[in-house]
Amino acid sequence: MPRQRIVKYPPKRGKIPRSKIERAVKAVLEARGVQVEPKRDTYKYHLKRGDEIIRSGFTNDLDRREKELQREYGKDVHIHQVGKRTTRENAREWEKKKRRATT
Repeated sequence: MPRQRIVKYPPKRGKIPRSKIERAVKAVLEARGVQVEPKRDTYKYHLKRGDEIIRSGFTNDLDRREKELQREYGKDVHIHQVGKRTTRENAREWEKKKRRATT
């Protein structure tokens, strides 16, 4: 008698990266003609010391990023959120425009 193969679903956490699953689901939905809106999970920010902007960037976790930057620049800096949450692609475009404007 052949052994039955047991497949556990969902797979154990950590076996398949979440981003890979999300890409696969998005591909299936698009193949079926369903429009998928990009996730708006990215924040644009200015790192400031007083009123002076030291640098600009984007992140998906403002608190974590502020702590990282405070270790690098000192405790007297803070993050100021720019605009609303946006997609990663739009945040990259915003950052590119900021760099072009300063050079």
